[in-house]
Amino acid sequence: SSARRSVSARALCFSRRSAMAGSAMPQRRMQMLVTRFERLSRRISLAGLMSSHKAVEAIAAGRVHVDGRVVSSNFKVFNEAIVTVDGSEAPPPRPGPRLWAMFKPKKVLCSDTPEKEDTETLRSLLRKRYEREVLLNGRVQSLDLDTETLHDKHFNVVAGLPFAADGLVLLTNDGLFAKTLTDPESRILTAYDVKISGDPPVDLLHSWRRSAKAQGIHYGQVFCSITKRTGATTRLRVRYVESPQRPLDVLLEKAKMKVIAIQRFAFGPYLGTAIPQDRCVEVPVDKSLKHLVPQADMRQALVPVRGGIVTDEGRVRDVSTLQHSALFGRPPSPSDGDVDSMGGGPLPGFEAGGWGETGGPAEDA
Repeated sequence: SSARRSVSARALCFSRRSAMAGSAMPQRRMQMLVTRFERLSRRISLAGLMSSHKAVEAIAAGRVHVDGRVVSSNFKVFNEAIVTVDGSEAPPPRPGPRLWAMFKPKKVLCSDTPEKEDTETLRSLLRKRYEREVLLNGRVQSLDLDTETLHDKHFNVVAGLPFAADGLVLLTNDGLFAKTLTDPESRILTAYDVKISGDPPVDLLHSWRRSAKAQGIHYGQVFCSITKRTGATTRLRVRYVESPQRPLDVLLEKAKMKVIAIQRFAFGPYLGTAIPQDRCVEVPVDKSLKHLVPQADMRQALVPVRGGIVTDEGRVRDVSTLQHSALFGRPPSPSDGDVDSMGGGPLPGFEAGGWGETGGPAEDA
């Protein structure tokens, strides 16, 4: 009868309300979609908050929160999880790595560390350039400059330069991408302009085209050509597959060349003449390097709904507010418990940030 159906409906509504009141927060509305999974330490590093090694230490110290909960293990989280470190949010990573290019002057260390012992580093140089931009443009026009610069973000140096050398330097937020770019198997040619005193040993330069070796280090093929010659000096253009284990100065020292200056002219498709010498600019990943981009771990997962919905009155209402209204017939109130801005607490059995049904961290694919 209609009376029995009405009583059953009220009992069902009451049971739902009691279950919601028993938990600290209303349940989230979930959706199934394909999303990206990343280790907590890697996500924090990609966001530029700190290195992966320091992120692991922060996780162990209980300084990392996922969806408002303290975590102590370095498990994988999906993009929709809210990750914070010491109150600073680590946003989801972009589809691909970010890349910056700058001109490194001489007597500057290719290091992410601050200035020490009156020796300038890339970090201190970027900070000085940022402060100069703010001084020239003013505080108002420099409001969004923080999102474009690297003066306060963690970065990885791609193929650093010696202290006395200058030229093109690439920076990235992805340590795996930086390691792949400098891998000899990637076969990315680096070009250097070298100024030496006197004439070079021409026969030795020709032999480098077959293979070069110095102090037990195999450099592979090294292409060297004379670009300019005067009575006292000679300028060379040296091209080879560079890696941290193949320093150019060791090869030139083995050839008994008296080096006056070394400048990196190009790294792969990127040219030093195409970037300004007084600032660090973001550059796109060239299409010839797309195959070297680390592959993301994409999976289908049940994730909480984010964002809001525009109502008939033209107002943006939170998803959690709409779900609460559907269950209780009214907006949430303080007496219902805490309601977060992203839809309340997790569903039972689905813990914070990409955890499986058993409450443990998601397994690697």
